[in-house]
Amino acid sequence: MGFIWGIRYWLRLIREIIGSIIDVSKRCLNGDIDPCILEFDTDFANPVPQIMLANSITYTPGTITIDIDSERRYYVGSINPRSKAEIMPMAPHVIGWVGK
Repeated sequence: MGFIWGIRYWLRLIREIIGSIIDVSKRCLNGDIDPCILEFDTDFANPVPQIMLANSITYTPGTITIDIDSERRYYVGSINPRSKAEIMPMAPHVIGWVGK
């Protein structure tokens, strides 16, 4: 089952990267940029899924994981304000692949 979730993770990550490239390109051309730092909580107890999610966020253009503190709170820099669902769409795939 982990193999299938791994494939789903990579396919979704590629889709998110392509979508983010298009979004960032449009925002740069339109000047619709409002940089901010967002704060989100997660319930990952293991460091492996924490790092996988942080890397997934950083790989997508327009966002970067700044820090993960000891309370499992993520600090994410973004080119515009977004919801947790928009920043962390990969969380269910990480959980499916490696668990919490």
